[in-house]
Amino acid sequence: MSKCQGIKAIDKTSIHRITSGQVVVDLQTAVKELLENSIDAGSTNVEIRFKNYGLASIEVIDNGSGIPEDDYDSIALKHHTSKLETFSDLTTVRTFGFRGEALSSLCALSEEMTVYTATSMTAPQGVALTMDSGGKVKGRNRVARTVSGPFVVIVRPLIVKQQGTTITMTNLFKPLPVRRKEFERNVKREFGKALSLLNAYALGPCSESPGIRLTVSNQPEKGPKSVQIRTLGEPSRRLSVTALWGPKALDNIVDINLTFEVERERTSVKRLHNQDTEPISVRVEGLISKFALGCGRTGTDRQFFYVNGRPCNMNKIQKAFNEVYRSFNVTQNPFILANFLIPTESYDVNVSPDKRTILLHSEGNLISALKVCISILLHVMSYSFYHLDYSRSSLLAWQSHVRIGRRCNARDLEKANTDLA
Repeated sequence: MSKCQGIKAIDKTSIHRITSGQVVVDLQTAVKELLENSIDAGSTNVEIRFKNYGLASIEVIDNGSGIPEDDYDSIALKHHTSKLETFSDLTTVRTFGFRGEALSSLCALSEEMTVYTATSMTAPQGVALTMDSGGKVKGRNRVARTVSGPFVVIVRPLIVKQQGTTITMTNLFKPLPVRRKEFERNVKREFGKALSLLNAYALGPCSESPGIRLTVSNQPEKGPKSVQIRTLGEPSRRLSVTALWGPKALDNIVDINLTFEVERERTSVKRLHNQDTEPISVRVEGLISKFALGCGRTGTDRQFFYVNGRPCNMNKIQKAFNEVYRSFNVTQNPFILANFLIPTESYDVNVSPDKRTILLHSEGNLISALKVCISILLHVMSYSFYHLDYSRSSLLAWQSHVRIGRRCNARDLEKANTDLA
């Protein structure tokens, strides 16, 4: 380390490597960023190929819109994106990517990255772009896309193939020796974490209309290639659960469909300088285990949370679900798939570089309202378990009008108990 001679600007190459290491911290983040690009491109078929659990290479193949020629030189430059133009656009953004950092960071953190792409205007012809560590194009070649997916240099007549993009990166974290060594030491654990995150995407955005067929495979250094994930591409959460874990995984699973309003917290209104004091409308869709003994799970490994279809970490929400569920089933945890449909201005997704941490405005009131709704749902399930002539109309009537702040939880829940007694 050189002796400090006063405050000086860090050189651009070092800045790029430092910030890139913060955007992509592990294997699952790298794969997530590439998959999100494919989803944002309107793909209906995405294939992810790992070689040696991601140590050798990662390849993501999609049939999305492809990349227009005018964008070739900017696709991997830092903070270049088509998703937003100004900071205020963050309040309405619905795409998975928007920061313009993913491809740039992956260029800096891999030995080599190549982008093969063709649009509907150019297919079956396409282009292979070889990127340097700074995200600039250092080479391009005309290519044709084969039926099996990857692109090849033209050495024979072109094969007709729809548009799409294939991104291949080799030797992830090689420019960072310490992180690369740690990756090599724990590669199977990191691969398992990546698969868990890909399960969340298979159950969430890939299960929404029109549906995305997701295939994930691994080619180990020795031995045959194995398919780890394969979904049908149908817009159905239940079919995706079956594809991942088999038909028995749906035993004792019921639908969630909750609607409620959340009073805005005064501190949130003041902090955001928001003049709108109307309650926030929230809808929760998904699946959950029945409350009865033996219907839950021993762990919390199959609990997935989304905000407007975006998989994210929601620790307080997860805790609320588990606390209420365990008040009915003290020995187990539920399977949970919960998608929160919330107005985009009611949360902040620009919290962490990986965009998996989301700040919910009026979170305290939302959790209080959610607990009441879950309690009512489980009370209804409990009532129907012992009264076979029960109709779902009571639950629908309750969830259609719940408007809750911090102070009225006990009163609403007490009334629910009385009505269902």
